[in-house]
Amino acid sequence: MDNYLSPRWPKGPGVQPPPVPAAQPGGSGRRPRRTLRRWLIPALSVVLVLALLGGISFWAVNAIAGMLAQASPGLPDDLRPWVSRHLDETPSGWTPGDLPWGDPDPSVELSILPAGSVLTGRELYQAALPTLVCVETTHSNPFEGSVGTGVVVEETGYVVTNYHIIDEAVKIDISLLDGSGQLFSAQVVGFDEEFDLAVLKFDPKGVQLTPARLGDSDLLAVGDWVYAVGNPMGYLLGSMSVGIVSALDRDEDRSGSALGLIQVSNPLNPGNSGGALLNEYGQVVGITCAKITGMVWEDSETIDGAVVLEGMGLAIPISDAVPFLNHILATGKTWRPAMGIQCGAFQVDGRKGILVDKVTADAPREAGLKKGDLILTANGRPVTSLVELRRVLYRTGADGELTCTVLRNGAEYTISFPLMDSLAQN
Repeated sequence: MDNYLSPRWPKGPGVQPPPVPAAQPGGSGRRPRRTLRRWLIPALSVVLVLALLGGISFWAVNAIAGMLAQASPGLPDDLRPWVSRHLDETPSGWTPGDLPWGDPDPSVELSILPAGSVLTGRELYQAALPTLVCVETTHSNPFEGSVGTGVVVEETGYVVTNYHIIDEAVKIDISLLDGSGQLFSAQVVGFDEEFDLAVLKFDPKGVQLTPARLGDSDLLAVGDWVYAVGNPMGYLLGSMSVGIVSALDRDEDRSGSALGLIQVSNPLNPGNSGGALLNEYGQVVGITCAKITGMVWEDSETIDGAVVLEGMGLAIPISDAVPFLNHILATGKTWRPAMGIQCGAFQVDGRKGILVDKVTADAPREAGLKKGDLILTANGRPVTSLVELRRVLYRTGADGELTCTVLRNGAEYTISFPLMDSLAQN
Protein backbone atom coordinates (compact mmCIF):
# COMPACT_ATOMS: atom_id res chain seq x y z
CA MET A 1 0.00 0.00 0.00
CA ASP A 2 1.29 3.39 -0.87
CA ASN A 3 0.73 6.18 1.57
CA TYR A 4 1.71 9.80 1.90
CA LEU A 5 2.47 11.61 5.13
CA SER A 6 1.25 15.15 5.66
CA PRO A 7 4.03 16.99 7.51
CA ARG A 8 3.03 19.93 9.64
CA TRP A 9 4.21 23.31 8.49
CA PRO A 10 6.99 24.22 10.97
CA LYS A 11 6.30 27.20 13.12
CA GLY A 12 8.97 29.80 13.85
CA PRO A 13 10.18 30.42 17.40
CA GLY A 14 7.84 32.57 19.41
CA VAL A 15 8.94 35.88 20.92
CA GLN A 16 9.31 35.51 24.65
CA PRO A 17 8.02 38.44 26.78
CA PRO A 18 10.57 40.30 28.90
CA PRO A 19 10.82 38.93 32.43
CA VAL A 20 8.81 40.64 35.14
CA PRO A 21 11.26 42.23 37.63
CA ALA A 22 11.04 41.03 41.18
CA ALA A 23 9.95 43.50 43.85
CA GLN A 24 12.83 45.13 45.68
CA PRO A 25 13.14 44.19 49.32
CA GLY A 26 11.80 46.86 51.53
CA GLY A 27 10.47 48.81 48.59
CA SER A 28 7.11 50.44 48.19
CA GLY A 29 5.89 47.73 45.83
CA ARG A 30 5.62 50.15 42.92
CA ARG A 31 7.23 49.09 39.61
CA PRO A 32 10.50 50.97 39.06
CA ARG A 33 10.59 53.55 36.31
CA ARG A 34 12.54 52.61 33.18
CA THR A 35 14.77 54.97 31.37
CA LEU A 36 14.38 55.51 27.63
CA ARG A 37 17.50 53.44 26.98
CA ARG A 38 16.19 50.52 29.00
CA TRP A 39 12.95 50.53 26.96
CA LEU A 40 14.60 51.13 23.64
CA ILE A 41 16.69 47.92 23.42
CA PRO A 42 13.79 45.48 24.03
CA ALA A 43 11.55 47.47 21.73
CA LEU A 44 14.08 47.37 18.90
CA SER A 45 14.57 43.62 19.47
CA VAL A 46 10.85 42.99 19.15
CA VAL A 47 10.67 45.10 15.99
CA LEU A 48 13.59 43.23 14.41
CA VAL A 49 12.13 39.83 15.24
CA LEU A 50 8.73 40.81 13.90
CA ALA A 51 10.37 42.15 10.76
CA LEU A 52 12.25 38.89 10.33
CA LEU A 53 9.10 36.83 10.85
CA GLY A 54 7.22 39.12 8.53
CA GLY A 55 9.83 38.56 5.84
CA ILE A 56 9.64 34.79 6.28
CA SER A 57 5.86 34.89 6.23
CA PHE A 58 5.88 37.03 3.10
CA TRP A 59 8.22 34.58 1.41
CA ALA A 60 6.18 31.55 2.56
CA VAL A 61 2.86 33.05 1.52
CA ASN A 62 4.23 33.93 -1.90
CA ALA A 63 5.66 30.45 -2.32
CA ILE A 64 2.37 28.82 -1.38
CA ALA A 65 0.48 31.18 -3.66
CA GLY A 66 2.80 30.23 -6.49
CA MET A 67 2.16 26.52 -5.96
CA LEU A 68 -1.58 27.10 -5.83
CA ALA A 69 -1.42 29.15 -8.99
CA GLN A 70 0.18 26.23 -10.81
CA ALA A 71 -2.50 23.84 -9.57
CA SER A 72 -5.89 23.33 -11.17
CA PRO A 73 -8.31 26.18 -10.38
CA GLY A 74 -10.93 23.71 -9.18
CA LEU A 75 -11.76 20.07 -8.62
CA PRO A 76 -13.93 18.31 -11.19
CA ASP A 77 -17.19 16.58 -10.35
CA ASP A 78 -15.93 13.16 -11.45
CA LEU A 79 -13.37 12.61 -8.68
CA ARG A 80 -13.27 9.07 -7.37
CA PRO A 81 -11.58 7.43 -4.37
CA TRP A 82 -7.97 6.39 -4.79
CA VAL A 83 -7.32 2.87 -3.55
CA SER A 84 -3.66 2.77 -2.61
CA ARG A 85 -2.79 -0.85 -3.13
CA HIS A 86 -0.74 -1.46 -6.25
CA LEU A 87 2.84 -0.38 -6.71
CA ASP A 88 4.09 1.90 -9.45
CA GLU A 89 4.23 0.67 -13.02
CA THR A 90 6.50 -2.32 -13.37
CA PRO A 91 9.83 -1.23 -14.90
CA SER A 92 10.80 -2.63 -18.27
CA GLY A 93 12.77 -5.84 -18.07
CA TRP A 94 11.12 -7.36 -14.98
CA THR A 95 8.81 -10.33 -15.48
CA PRO A 96 7.21 -12.79 -13.02
CA GLY A 97 9.88 -15.23 -14.18
CA ASP A 98 12.37 -13.24 -12.11
CA LEU A 99 10.58 -14.28 -8.92
CA PRO A 100 12.05 -17.16 -6.90
CA TRP A 101 9.67 -19.99 -7.82
CA GLY A 102 8.70 -23.12 -5.91
CA ASP A 103 6.54 -26.12 -6.72
CA PRO A 104 2.83 -26.50 -5.88
CA ASP A 105 1.56 -29.27 -3.62
CA PRO A 106 -1.91 -30.70 -4.40
CA SER A 107 -2.00 -32.37 -0.97
CA VAL A 108 -2.32 -28.99 0.74
CA GLU A 109 -5.89 -27.70 0.88
CA LEU A 110 -7.31 -24.85 2.94
CA SER A 111 -10.74 -24.99 4.54
CA ILE A 112 -13.09 -22.77 6.52
CA LEU A 113 -13.46 -23.81 10.16
CA PRO A 114 -16.51 -23.39 12.40
CA ALA A 115 -16.46 -20.52 14.88
CA GLY A 116 -15.52 -21.16 18.48
CA SER A 117 -16.03 -18.98 21.52
CA VAL A 118 -15.77 -15.20 21.56
CA LEU A 119 -12.32 -13.99 22.59
CA THR A 120 -11.15 -10.84 24.31
CA GLY A 121 -8.87 -8.46 22.47
CA ARG A 122 -5.90 -9.75 24.45
CA GLU A 123 -6.76 -13.36 23.65
CA LEU A 124 -7.23 -12.49 19.99
CA TYR A 125 -3.80 -10.91 19.76
CA GLN A 126 -2.01 -13.72 21.58
CA ALA A 127 -3.62 -16.28 19.27
CA ALA A 128 -2.99 -14.31 16.06
CA LEU A 129 0.62 -13.22 16.52
CA PRO A 130 2.24 -16.67 16.03
CA THR A 131 0.30 -17.07 12.74
CA LEU A 132 1.76 -13.93 11.13
CA VAL A 133 5.08 -13.20 9.46
CA CYS A 134 6.89 -10.21 8.02
CA VAL A 135 7.46 -10.42 4.26
CA GLU A 136 10.43 -8.48 2.86
CA THR A 137 11.28 -8.34 -0.82
CA THR A 138 14.30 -7.13 -2.73
CA HIS A 139 14.03 -5.75 -6.25
CA SER A 140 16.61 -5.92 -9.01
CA ASN A 141 17.90 -2.67 -7.60
CA PRO A 142 19.09 -3.83 -4.16
CA PHE A 143 18.21 -0.45 -2.67
CA GLU A 144 14.54 -0.95 -3.53
CA GLY A 145 12.01 -3.36 -2.08
CA SER A 146 8.74 -3.82 -0.24
CA VAL A 147 7.72 -4.88 3.24
CA GLY A 148 4.39 -6.36 4.20
CA THR A 149 2.68 -9.07 6.19
CA GLY A 150 1.80 -12.69 5.54
CA VAL A 151 -0.56 -15.21 7.13
CA VAL A 152 0.72 -18.73 7.83
CA VAL A 153 -1.95 -21.14 6.56
CA GLU A 154 -0.12 -24.47 6.81
CA GLU A 155 2.42 -25.70 9.34
CA THR A 156 4.96 -26.72 6.69
CA GLY A 157 5.50 -23.07 5.72
CA TYR A 158 2.79 -21.94 3.30
CA VAL A 159 1.96 -18.24 3.59
CA VAL A 160 -0.81 -16.14 2.03
CA THR A 161 -0.08 -12.50 1.28
CA ASN A 162 -0.81 -9.79 -1.31
CA TYR A 163 0.60 -9.94 -4.81
CA HIS A 164 1.60 -6.30 -4.79
CA ILE A 165 4.16 -7.04 -2.06
CA ILE A 166 6.07 -9.43 -4.33
CA ASP A 167 5.57 -7.45 -7.52
CA GLU A 168 8.97 -6.52 -9.04
CA ALA A 169 10.78 -8.75 -6.52
CA VAL A 170 13.75 -10.97 -7.24
CA LYS A 171 14.27 -12.13 -3.65
CA ILE A 172 11.80 -12.77 -0.81
CA ASP A 173 12.59 -13.17 2.89
CA ILE A 174 10.23 -14.08 5.70
CA SER A 175 10.72 -13.50 9.42
CA LEU A 176 8.58 -14.60 12.34
CA LEU A 177 7.18 -12.07 14.77
CA ASP A 178 8.77 -13.77 17.79
CA GLY A 179 11.60 -11.26 18.06
CA SER A 180 14.29 -13.74 17.00
CA GLY A 181 15.09 -11.78 13.84
CA GLN A 182 15.81 -15.00 11.92
CA LEU A 183 15.22 -14.75 8.17
CA PHE A 184 13.93 -17.55 5.94
CA SER A 185 14.19 -17.49 2.15
CA ALA A 186 10.78 -17.86 0.52
CA GLN A 187 9.61 -18.96 -2.89
CA VAL A 188 6.46 -18.14 -4.84
CA VAL A 189 4.02 -20.99 -5.41
CA GLY A 190 1.64 -18.85 -7.46
CA PHE A 191 -0.34 -15.62 -7.52
CA ASP A 192 -3.42 -13.86 -8.82
CA GLU A 193 -2.47 -10.32 -9.73
CA GLU A 194 -6.04 -9.11 -10.35
CA PHE A 195 -7.25 -10.34 -6.96
CA ASP A 196 -4.00 -9.27 -5.27
CA LEU A 197 -3.32 -12.73 -3.81
CA ALA A 198 -0.07 -14.67 -3.59
CA VAL A 199 1.00 -17.95 -1.99
CA LEU A 200 4.56 -18.27 -0.68
CA LYS A 201 6.47 -21.23 0.74
CA PHE A 202 9.44 -21.26 3.10
CA ASP A 203 11.29 -23.94 5.03
CA PRO A 204 10.84 -23.25 8.78
CA LYS A 205 13.94 -25.37 9.53
CA GLY A 206 12.49 -27.15 12.51
CA VAL A 207 10.58 -24.18 13.91
CA GLN A 208 7.05 -25.16 14.94
CA LEU A 209 4.63 -22.96 12.98
CA THR A 210 1.08 -22.14 14.03
CA PRO A 211 -1.40 -22.02 11.11
CA ALA A 212 -4.16 -19.44 11.23
CA ARG A 213 -7.76 -20.53 11.72
CA LEU A 214 -9.84 -19.43 8.74
CA GLY A 215 -13.40 -18.26 9.37
CA ASP A 216 -16.49 -17.80 7.23
CA SER A 217 -16.44 -14.22 5.94
CA ASP A 218 -19.99 -14.71 4.64
CA LEU A 219 -21.20 -14.42 8.24
CA LEU A 220 -19.86 -10.87 8.62
CA ALA A 221 -22.37 -8.05 8.88
CA VAL A 222 -21.98 -4.29 8.93
CA GLY A 223 -21.25 -3.21 12.48
CA ASP A 224 -19.36 -6.36 13.50
CA TRP A 225 -16.12 -5.82 15.38
CA VAL A 226 -13.00 -6.80 13.46
CA TYR A 227 -9.30 -6.68 14.31
CA ALA A 228 -6.40 -6.08 11.92
CA VAL A 229 -2.93 -7.37 12.80
CA GLY A 230 0.11 -6.64 10.66
CA ASN A 231 3.37 -4.74 10.33
CA PRO A 232 2.52 -1.07 9.61
CA MET A 233 5.39 0.97 8.21
CA GLY A 234 7.35 -2.27 7.87
CA TYR A 235 8.95 -2.02 11.31
CA LEU A 236 6.05 -1.68 13.76
CA LEU A 237 5.81 -5.45 13.83
CA GLY A 238 2.74 -7.17 15.20
CA SER A 239 0.54 -4.09 15.59
CA MET A 240 -3.18 -4.61 16.15
CA SER A 241 -5.99 -2.17 15.43
CA VAL A 242 -9.69 -2.47 16.10
CA GLY A 243 -12.62 -1.33 13.99
CA ILE A 244 -15.95 -2.38 12.58
CA VAL A 245 -17.18 -3.70 9.27
CA SER A 246 -18.23 -0.54 7.43
CA ALA A 247 -19.60 -2.19 4.28
CA LEU A 248 -19.57 -5.45 2.35
CA ASP A 249 -19.26 -6.41 -1.31
CA ARG A 250 -17.41 -3.33 -2.50
CA ASP A 251 -17.26 -4.10 -6.21
CA GLU A 252 -14.61 -3.46 -8.84
CA ASP A 253 -15.93 -0.06 -9.88
CA ARG A 254 -15.23 1.29 -6.42
CA SER A 255 -12.44 -0.84 -5.01
CA GLY A 256 -10.46 -1.93 -8.06
CA SER A 257 -11.12 -5.64 -7.49
CA ALA A 258 -13.57 -8.05 -9.10
CA LEU A 259 -14.01 -9.65 -5.68
CA GLY A 260 -16.52 -8.03 -3.34
CA LEU A 261 -14.18 -6.55 -0.72
CA ILE A 262 -14.83 -5.88 2.96
CA GLN A 263 -14.63 -2.22 3.93
CA VAL A 264 -13.47 -1.68 7.51
CA SER A 265 -12.78 1.28 9.77
CA ASN A 266 -9.49 -0.16 11.08
CA PRO A 267 -6.46 2.05 10.53
CA LEU A 268 -4.39 0.40 7.78
CA ASN A 269 -1.00 1.63 6.67
CA PRO A 270 1.89 0.52 4.44
CA GLY A 271 3.09 -2.79 5.81
CA ASN A 272 -0.40 -3.96 6.80
CA SER A 273 -0.81 -5.43 3.30
CA GLY A 274 -1.20 -9.19 3.43
CA GLY A 275 -2.11 -9.15 7.11
CA ALA A 276 -5.01 -10.75 8.95
CA LEU A 277 -8.47 -9.35 9.47
CA LEU A 278 -9.90 -11.24 12.43
CA ASN A 279 -13.45 -11.73 13.65
CA GLU A 280 -14.39 -11.86 17.33
CA TYR A 281 -13.60 -15.60 17.40
CA GLY A 282 -9.97 -15.01 16.41
CA GLN A 283 -10.47 -16.43 12.91
CA VAL A 284 -9.00 -14.89 9.77
CA VAL A 285 -11.96 -13.62 7.77
CA GLY A 286 -10.01 -11.36 5.43
CA ILE A 287 -6.59 -10.45 4.05
CA THR A 288 -6.02 -6.72 4.45
CA CYS A 289 -5.04 -5.35 1.06
CA ALA A 290 -5.65 -1.64 0.65
CA LYS A 291 -6.51 1.72 2.10
CA ILE A 292 -8.62 4.40 0.46
CA THR A 293 -6.37 7.39 1.05
CA GLY A 294 -7.44 10.25 -1.20
CA MET A 295 -8.86 11.32 -4.52
CA VAL A 296 -7.69 10.98 -8.11
CA TRP A 297 -8.50 12.55 -11.42
CA GLU A 298 -10.31 10.44 -13.99
CA ASP A 299 -6.95 9.43 -15.52
CA SER A 300 -5.80 8.05 -12.12
CA GLU A 301 -3.37 10.91 -11.47
CA THR A 302 -3.36 11.75 -7.79
CA ILE A 303 -4.34 15.17 -6.54
CA ASP A 304 -1.83 16.52 -4.07
CA GLY A 305 -3.51 17.94 -1.00
CA ALA A 306 -7.04 17.41 -2.31
CA VAL A 307 -8.37 15.34 0.58
CA VAL A 308 -7.11 12.64 2.90
CA LEU A 309 -9.50 9.87 3.86
CA GLU A 310 -9.08 7.95 7.10
CA GLY A 311 -10.75 4.87 8.52
CA MET A 312 -11.47 3.36 5.09
CA GLY A 313 -9.58 0.11 4.68
CA LEU A 314 -10.30 -2.87 2.43
CA ALA A 315 -9.82 -6.60 2.91
CA ILE A 316 -10.25 -9.65 0.68
CA PRO A 317 -12.97 -11.95 2.08
CA ILE A 318 -11.27 -15.23 2.95
CA SER A 319 -14.27 -17.33 1.88
CA ASP A 320 -13.96 -15.83 -1.60
CA ALA A 321 -10.17 -16.22 -1.65
CA VAL A 322 -9.99 -19.89 -0.57
CA PRO A 323 -11.05 -21.40 -3.96
CA PHE A 324 -8.30 -19.44 -5.71
CA LEU A 325 -5.71 -20.19 -3.03
CA ASN A 326 -6.47 -23.92 -3.22
CA HIS A 327 -6.17 -23.86 -7.01
CA ILE A 328 -2.82 -22.08 -6.71
CA LEU A 329 -1.63 -24.59 -4.09
CA ALA A 330 -2.61 -27.49 -6.34
CA THR A 331 -1.45 -26.19 -9.72
CA GLY A 332 0.75 -23.13 -9.18
CA LYS A 333 -1.68 -21.11 -11.30
CA THR A 334 -4.90 -19.22 -10.77
CA TRP A 335 -8.13 -19.64 -12.69
CA ARG A 336 -11.25 -17.71 -13.55
CA PRO A 337 -14.48 -19.77 -13.59
CA ALA A 338 -16.85 -18.17 -16.11
CA MET A 339 -20.23 -18.77 -17.72
CA GLY A 340 -19.40 -17.56 -21.21
CA ILE A 341 -21.88 -14.70 -21.34
CA GLN A 342 -21.97 -10.90 -21.29
CA CYS A 343 -24.39 -9.62 -18.69
CA GLY A 344 -25.28 -6.96 -16.14
CA ALA A 345 -27.49 -6.38 -13.12
CA PHE A 346 -31.05 -5.53 -14.14
CA GLN A 347 -34.68 -5.51 -12.99
CA VAL A 348 -37.64 -6.92 -14.92
CA ASP A 349 -41.21 -6.54 -13.66
CA GLY A 350 -39.94 -5.71 -10.21
CA ARG A 351 -37.66 -8.76 -10.02
CA LYS A 352 -33.91 -8.25 -9.73
CA GLY A 353 -31.35 -10.46 -11.40
CA ILE A 354 -28.61 -10.66 -14.01
CA LEU A 355 -29.74 -9.86 -17.55
CA VAL A 356 -28.02 -11.82 -20.32
CA ASP A 357 -26.91 -9.46 -23.08
CA LYS A 358 -24.95 -11.95 -25.17
CA VAL A 359 -24.09 -15.67 -25.05
CA THR A 360 -20.47 -16.10 -26.11
CA ALA A 361 -19.71 -19.77 -25.30
CA ASP A 362 -21.12 -23.01 -26.68
CA ALA A 363 -22.03 -24.66 -23.36
CA PRO A 364 -24.65 -22.12 -22.19
CA ARG A 365 -25.94 -21.68 -25.76
CA GLU A 366 -26.47 -25.41 -26.22
CA ALA A 367 -28.13 -25.59 -22.79
CA GLY A 368 -30.73 -23.05 -23.95
CA LEU A 369 -29.60 -19.80 -22.34
CA LYS A 370 -30.63 -16.83 -24.51
CA LYS A 371 -30.16 -13.12 -24.79
CA GLY A 372 -32.77 -11.33 -22.68
CA ASP A 373 -32.96 -14.04 -20.02
CA LEU A 374 -32.95 -12.70 -16.47
CA ILE A 375 -30.92 -14.99 -14.20
CA LEU A 376 -32.66 -15.09 -10.81
CA THR A 377 -30.63 -17.77 -9.00
CA ALA A 378 -27.37 -19.61 -9.55
CA ASN A 379 -26.88 -22.96 -7.83
CA GLY A 380 -29.78 -22.11 -5.55
CA ARG A 381 -28.52 -18.68 -4.46
CA PRO A 382 -30.28 -15.44 -5.47
CA VAL A 383 -28.07 -13.23 -7.64
CA THR A 384 -28.99 -9.56 -7.89
CA SER A 385 -25.50 -8.15 -8.52
CA LEU A 386 -22.38 -9.16 -10.42
CA VAL A 387 -20.53 -9.64 -7.14
CA GLU A 388 -23.11 -12.21 -6.01
CA LEU A 389 -22.95 -14.03 -9.35
CA ARG A 390 -19.15 -14.10 -9.38
CA ARG A 391 -19.14 -15.45 -5.84
CA VAL A 392 -21.20 -18.46 -6.96
CA LEU A 393 -19.02 -19.02 -10.05
CA TYR A 394 -15.74 -18.79 -8.15
CA ARG A 395 -16.86 -21.23 -5.47
CA THR A 396 -18.28 -23.65 -8.02
CA GLY A 397 -15.01 -23.77 -9.94
CA ALA A 398 -14.19 -24.07 -13.61
CA ASP A 399 -14.74 -27.83 -13.42
CA GLY A 400 -18.20 -27.50 -11.85
CA GLU A 401 -21.80 -27.45 -13.06
CA LEU A 402 -23.94 -24.31 -12.83
CA THR A 403 -27.72 -24.53 -12.53
CA CYS A 404 -29.60 -21.28 -13.17
CA THR A 405 -33.22 -20.23 -12.74
CA VAL A 406 -34.03 -17.72 -15.47
CA LEU A 407 -37.05 -15.53 -16.15
CA ARG A 408 -38.14 -15.43 -19.80
CA ASN A 409 -41.39 -13.83 -21.00
CA GLY A 410 -42.88 -14.10 -17.51
CA ALA A 411 -42.09 -17.81 -17.11
CA GLU A 412 -39.24 -19.44 -15.16
CA TYR A 413 -36.90 -22.04 -16.64
CA THR A 414 -34.07 -24.13 -15.21
CA ILE A 415 -30.89 -24.30 -17.26
CA SER A 416 -27.69 -26.20 -16.39
CA PHE A 417 -24.28 -26.22 -18.07
CA PRO A 418 -20.57 -26.61 -17.13
CA LEU A 419 -18.42 -23.59 -16.35
CA MET A 420 -15.21 -22.83 -18.20
CA ASP A 421 -11.89 -21.27 -17.27
CA SER A 422 -11.71 -17.93 -19.08
CA LEU A 423 -7.95 -17.67 -18.41
CA ALA A 424 -7.39 -20.95 -20.25
CA GLN A 425 -9.17 -19.52 -23.28
CA ASN A 426 -6.66 -16.70 -23.67
